[in-house]
Amino acid sequence: MTASIVPISARRAASALALLLCAPLLLSGCGSSVSGSGSGASGGSSGSGSSSGGSGSSSSGGGSSCTAYGDPPRAVVGTSADGTLNTLLNTALNACTASNGVNLTWTDANGTPRDACMIAPANATAQTPLPLLVWLHPTLIAQDSILATGLVALTKTANVSGDSSKPGYILLLPTGRDIEQFLPAPLNTGIGWDHWYRNLDRSSSTLNPDVAAIDHFINAVEQSNIVDTSRVYISGWSEGADMATLYGLNTPGIAATAPYSTTSPFDDPADPCPQAAFATNNTRPYYLMVRECDVGGACQGAQTFLGQLRNGVLAPSLVQGVILDANTAAVNACNAACAAGMPDASTFGQYEHTHWPTQWNDQLMNFLSSNPE
Repeated sequence: MTASIVPISARRAASALALLLCAPLLLSGCGSSVSGSGSGASGGSSGSGSSSGGSGSSSSGGGSSCTAYGDPPRAVVGTSADGTLNTLLNTALNACTASNGVNLTWTDANGTPRDACMIAPANATAQTPLPLLVWLHPTLIAQDSILATGLVALTKTANVSGDSSKPGYILLLPTGRDIEQFLPAPLNTGIGWDHWYRNLDRSSSTLNPDVAAIDHFINAVEQSNIVDTSRVYISGWSEGADMATLYGLNTPGIAATAPYSTTSPFDDPADPCPQAAFATNNTRPYYLMVRECDVGGACQGAQTFLGQLRNGVLAPSLVQGVILDANTAAVNACNAACAAGMPDASTFGQYEHTHWPTQWNDQLMNFLSSNPE
């Protein structure tokens, strides 16, 4: 099915400022304590999966409801406090409108309406196709959280193509669903991503609906013939980083995966059906950005996850990570005072978790530019 594409007019830049002021407060619930390699949305145990024709092995959680793909699909909820808040924010801020975006709509196989926003600079044409960056939002605040990252402005200027005569990139912002989540209340329901049901088998009739939606919107944008298909990348923040990791590691055509502030989508401590990390798109690089003091010990969990990836999932040379301090300078180690269960992990760590490292965007762009497919 082809997406319906609706042009959207520009909105006042004051919308972006409003989000910058309120995002830290509203995102403050994103995350929970971690142990081992898990975070508030993530974590590795046993099992495997496939993105194209294969099937996953049973998860190691031992629960009677566990499937070959980890947990059963998360249920869509009719309404939730988080979902209602997101609707109100979107009405007030509407990042797609504010960024001169194009709205994409689709109905998935379960009958759930899905949407995404495509933000493309004027020089993205069939004659000069540009890279595509798919960016997945954190839980609670959907597309509007992009206004707190600085990534929209870079769509016109960043050299991601490796050719200074072709500046900019296309930004694709899919929206998750209002679902039940293995997160602490009030985030146990809300706008998020089902990375707990890890069916990425594109031949399966029960493919993860979020994977199907992201697939669909990438395909819809590529059909416009303005995308350099050798440079399709994925990133995300918090819960979106979990989904970006799961998707990027298991989707042919994703040239590189570069999320911020997460650990592993495979074995969150609260997940009844954890699995070992797996990747079928296993010749492409992975780059994880995390704060030295991140929510619930996520920095320590991220280092464990990177170790898991290097231990037989990806070639060690493909796995990179950077630890950033409060000033967004690279440091060598996590802050021990922010480990899981430590008071700072839920105070300073929560604060840092809710701030995208805008000062690191140039380094992020350089990583993407250096890794075409």
